[in-house]
Amino acid sequence: MTRQIKFAIAGAITCFTILFSSSSLKLNCLPACAETSAPISRKDELTDAQLPGGVIVGDVLRRVQEELDGRRLTDASQRQLEELAGKYPTNYKLHLYLGLVFDEIGLPDQAVAEYELADKLGPNDPRATAGLMNHILAKHDSQGATELLEKSLKRFPNSPEILYFMGKNFKENKHWYAAERILKQAYESGYKIKHLAAELGELYESTNPPRAIQLADEELAQNPNFALALRVKANALMNQGKFEQAIAPLQNLYDQSPSYGRSAEDLLRCLYWSGKYKEAIQPAFYFVRKEAQYIGGPLVSAEVLSNMVKTMSTSFIKEQLSQFYARLAKDKLTVKPAFHFYLADMFYKGNRPRLAKAEVVKFLAEDPKSLEGVYLLGKLEENYAHNYSEALHYYELAHALSPYNLEINGAYTRMIEKQSFKSSDWARSFRDWLNKIFAPSID
Repeated sequence: MTRQIKFAIAGAITCFTILFSSSSLKLNCLPACAETSAPISRKDELTDAQLPGGVIVGDVLRRVQEELDGRRLTDASQRQLEELAGKYPTNYKLHLYLGLVFDEIGLPDQAVAEYELADKLGPNDPRATAGLMNHILAKHDSQGATELLEKSLKRFPNSPEILYFMGKNFKENKHWYAAERILKQAYESGYKIKHLAAELGELYESTNPPRAIQLADEELAQNPNFALALRVKANALMNQGKFEQAIAPLQNLYDQSPSYGRSAEDLLRCLYWSGKYKEAIQPAFYFVRKEAQYIGGPLVSAEVLSNMVKTMSTSFIKEQLSQFYARLAKDKLTVKPAFHFYLADMFYKGNRPRLAKAEVVKFLAEDPKSLEGVYLLGKLEENYAHNYSEALHYYELAHALSPYNLEINGAYTRMIEKQSFKSSDWARSFRDWLNKIFAPSID
C-alpha cells in the first residue's frame, strides 16, 4: 500500500446518521456540529484509565501519533510499541497503532493482522475497521469493500472514518453524486480525516476549481508532497487556464515520479504554453517514452518536442538526452525500441544527423530487422554523410525486407544508378567528393 492512501487515526464522531444497503442509500442529516478550534473528543474511544497500561501507554501512543502526523516515525517508537503490545496484549489501541506503524513502513500483511486484532479487542472503535477498509480499497476489491461497508455501517452508523471510506468506494465505482454527498458530510462533521480534503477536492476540479484548490491547499499544508492533493490543485488551476501557476504542483509531482500517471505530459503542457521550452525538454522525453510503445503514426509528444528543439543547440539537446538516460538508469527504467526510432526520425527531419544516427543505431541494436530503422540509416548515409556505398547497403537491406515498397524501391534504384555512373560521370563524382569533404559527420 502506498503512503498516499494511508489514513490518520485521530478523529471524532460525526453528527450524521446513515442507513446503507446494496440497493439503496438514505441520508438522514442532523444539524451539523458547530465549528470549533479545539479537537472533538471521541465517544467511541476508551480512556487511558480503562485500558491496560493506563497513562504510560497513552503517553506513548500520543507521541507516536505526532510522529505519524509529522511523517517522522522513529525505530525506537516502533520497538517500544511492540514491547508494550507484548506486555499488554489486550490493549486494542496498541494493536491499532502497530497497524498504522506497519502501514507506514510498508508491511501491509502485518498491518492487516494488527487491525484485525484491534477490531476484535475494541469492537466499539471503528478505526481498526477503517484500517482494514483501506487495505481492501487498495486492492481494488469493490465487492469486498461494499460487503465490509454494509457490516461496518450497522456497527458504526455515525463513524466519520466509515463515511470517508464509503465515499472513496463510491468514487472508485464512478458514483460521483453519492461520493460527493458522503465525503462532504464527513468533511463538514468537524472531524479532520487525513486525505479527506483532497478526496473531496478531486470531485470539484471541473465544477468548482476554486473550492478544489482550497481543499488541496488544506491537505498540502499538512503534507506538501501528497500526490493526490498536488494533482487536484494542478488540474483545478489548468481548468481555469492558469497554466503557469500549475507548474509548481506539477513539478513537485514530476520530481517525485516523472513516469507516474500524467505528471510528465501535464508539466510539459504547462511549460510549453508558458514558453519555457528548455525546462520542458525533460518531461517531453518522458512523454515520448510513454507514447512510443511501437512504431505507428505520428505522436503528439514527438511533434511537441520537435517544435521545441528547433530553438535549442545540438549540444544542449545531447546533454539533456544524457541526463534523461542517466535518470532512467538510476530509476531502473527502460524505453521501448520505438522511442529511439521516433527521436531519430525527428532529429533527421530537423537536420540533426549526429543525434539521429546515435538514436537509430540504438534502435537497430534492439530491432536489427526493422524496415523503418534500416531505411532511415540509409537516408542518413546518403543525404548527410554522402557515403553512397553504405547507403546502397542499407537500401538493399530495406528493399529485401519490403520489395514492393515504392519509396524504398525508388531510393534503392537511384543509388544503384549513382554507383553505376560513378566512374564515368566526372562532374557527379566531383560534386559527391565535395559533399563528403564538407558534409557534417554523423558518427
